[in-house]
Amino acid sequence: MSTNINFTKRILVVDDDPMMSTMLRLVLANEGFEVIHATSAEEAFDKAVRQSPRVIISDVMLPGMDGFALCRRLRQTPITRAIPILMLTSKSDIADKIRGFESGADDYVTKPFQPTEIVYRVKSIMARARAPETLAHVTPIRGRVIAVCGSKGGVGKTMIATNFALALRRRSGKHVLLIDGDFAFGDMNVHMNLPSGRNVLDLVQGIDDLDAQIADQVLRVHASGLRMLPCPTHPEEADLITANHITQLLTFFGGLYDYIVVDCGTNYDDRTLTILDHADDILLVVTPEMGPIKNAALFLELADKLRLDKSKIQIVLNRANSQVGIEEREIERALRHKIAFRVASGGRVAVLSVNRGKPLVVDKPDNPLAQQISYIAETFITAAQPLAA
Repeated sequence: MSTNINFTKRILVVDDDPMMSTMLRLVLANEGFEVIHATSAEEAFDKAVRQSPRVIISDVMLPGMDGFALCRRLRQTPITRAIPILMLTSKSDIADKIRGFESGADDYVTKPFQPTEIVYRVKSIMARARAPETLAHVTPIRGRVIAVCGSKGGVGKTMIATNFALALRRRSGKHVLLIDGDFAFGDMNVHMNLPSGRNVLDLVQGIDDLDAQIADQVLRVHASGLRMLPCPTHPEEADLITANHITQLLTFFGGLYDYIVVDCGTNYDDRTLTILDHADDILLVVTPEMGPIKNAALFLELADKLRLDKSKIQIVLNRANSQVGIEEREIERALRHKIAFRVASGGRVAVLSVNRGKPLVVDKPDNPLAQQISYIAETFITAAQPLAA
């Protein structure tokens, strides 16, 4: 699969000084460059990943993370590793220049400078940069795919998936994508009070030309920064999505996101089986009732037939505090699988949060249900830290 790197004349300018940014924008635009702007290192990294600039011009002095740290982070990330970086600074000390080059900068310019010098430097490092066809072989980041499945409709799968994805985003600060994988009857946008409109069909129809800019036009963005890919508007349109499309989407988004949470449908068609096959982890939501437990047992039997690694299946017992439900030890005995997480019934508060499109982990983070789902997210974040070191 080709990467989303798009080699245009796009330049990312990173500077929190409005006058300097405006000057660079005008100078570069006059030379035919498309200029995008960021005022912080965090914003710059996000735009570098998503919009694939040909060159990055960054000031050293930035709010929060400085330009040196930004440079190191870009060099440590496969999808941005080869983008040329030109550092700007008011410091002329040789030690600072050495520090810039050690951080991975391709060139270093001291302020004040002549506009023509910037144009020359940009064109020079572009000429020295690796050719686009070479960069096409850069290995993309592999995001962690977490599939959330329900043993039966009505067990709270979508509520848990939504709050879990939001908790991952809020507590890790990383890039998180939530995919509505119930392609016929999904209602993820309702749970998050996000508008309907463009959806997964807009991506699969041009799947071979998909890049980050096109994806951003389709994804819905929650106030937390979590992004969500909606399902089709009409149930009959689900048939237009194939298992191969799912593979391509998960591979593509794996190059952009640290976590990809998929809220799966309750049927086991080829698309759902493809999601399960690509998942690094599977959260199987059950409630302490006979029907959901029976279906969970069938799911685990299916996992055996598909030769899925059962160690990646983690059972989430929803409504664990039910006074009339089947006891936990009986559930574990029936399923021959340990319960990994327990979530108490949210009662009226949980129902209202869904109806209002205000997930509990955001609207009422101190609520016991919100805290229990946040604990699940923390478990995943903590487990991933040694791998990222």
